Amino acid sequence: MSSVLHPVGPEDKGTYWRRRLVVVLALVVVAVLVALGVRALTTSDDAQAQGPTKLDPSTVATTGATADATTPGATPTGTPGATPSGSATAPTATTAAGACSDQSLAVTLTTAATTYGPGKAPNLVLTVENTSQTPCTVETSSAVRVLTVTDASGAQVWSSAHCQTRGESVTDQLAPGQTRSKTTTWSRQRSEAGCPTGQPAVEPGTYTVNGTWDGVAAAPITLALTG
Repeated sequence: MSSVLHPVGPEDKGTYWRRRLVVVLALVVVAVLVALGVRALTTSDDAQAQGPTKLDPSTVATTGATADATTPGATPTGTPGATPSGSATAPTATTAAGACSDQSLAVTLTTAATTYGPGKAPNLVLTVENTSQTPCTVETSSAVRVLTVTDASGAQVWSSAHCQTRGESVTDQLAPGQTRSKTTTWSRQRSEAGCPTGQPAVEPGTYTVNGTWDGVAAAPITLALTG
């Protein structure tokens, strides 16, 4: 202990004290540097442990979109009153269509068979089609549909107009290409104006059927009645 407090050597005491002071200062600097390093490591660990958890932006975006799309009653975000992009536009009111012109109508006459045996009554089908590019209305009551049957000599033997009464007007709207069909059964009896009852049946033979719908004529068809 005496050699520490009282240096012994060939040099003067000041030299030994200066050397010892340099050593002590060096030790102090080393100790300070070690302490600072330990503190820095500790602070970094604490900050990493206590810092907020980072969210994956792609996960956040996906979660938000799914909630808007699947949550019942969810209200789209954005400016109040604004129409969401891509949403359907409210349908506009449909204006009433005008009456079909004769040029916009095509009428066809058909039947299930070309030959009818004894007791078989032909069902005659008139079909009207809107051939225009716009909707229009067509009269569909029986009063505007007329069917006539003529024999081989061209004499008229039956007409649906003989027993038709003009009732209430009935109209249907037809879209472009849309059709309406009406069926009339011919009992194979003759008819006369005023629709008298007890008319006789026609004889077996070949007959031609013509049909019109509101004045528009269909191509005639031919029937053969047997028995």
